[in-house]
Amino acid sequence: MILVTGDTHGNIDFNKIKLLSDKKILTMNDYLIIAGDFGAIWDKNTLDSDLSIYENLNFNILFVDGNHENYDLLYSYPTIEMFGAKMHKISDCIYHVLRGEIMSIDNKTFLCIGGAFSSDRRYRRLGSTYWMEEDITDEDIENAKRNLAKVNYEVDYVLTHCVDTLTTMRYLDFRVSNSTEKLLFIDEKVNYKHWYFGHHHIDKMIDDRKRCFYFDILKIE
Repeated sequence: MILVTGDTHGNIDFNKIKLLSDKKILTMNDYLIIAGDFGAIWDKNTLDSDLSIYENLNFNILFVDGNHENYDLLYSYPTIEMFGAKMHKISDCIYHVLRGEIMSIDNKTFLCIGGAFSSDRRYRRLGSTYWMEEDITDEDIENAKRNLAKVNYEVDYVLTHCVDTLTTMRYLDFRVSNSTEKLLFIDEKVNYKHWYFGHHHIDKMIDDRKRCFYFDILKIE
């Protein structure tokens, strides 16, 4: 089984995950995808305890990165290949999918592009509470396009943290950025069924294909 949800921010928004785990309907053959701001990889002094609450779940975690991640720590983990995609292996049950990679799970394909601009940067400190690596780069998009070319630009799902500029402006009334701009190519060139994202701390159906997640948890059929 594959499920998707929004930001967890370490233990701040973990309760929705705990409630799911307490139902005991999932096993270690199942995967919950977090659409950015996983947030448990933040403080190296509390890293083990922050990760332990996820490691004690009865299912696996996959996540794309958001803008609230410690990229110095995140990029220190080993890179592996799983489900046809490059990932950072955080532990035996937690994996970070790298930007522009395409996962294939249960005959479903997922284009994954993490990253987003922190609109509250003026209140944060570079290298301590935000990192320049949070922004989506040209290299991330080029990697996505290389992988998309292998599948004729067709995937079942798109998984991101932020969403494209047009969607952000029309439906979310939120600040756009270079990162949202770089995602415009998806609607222009990619044939996909659904696009799931987080970042905005709301649960909202944008249209019949795009959906913003925060507390909601959706089973992917």
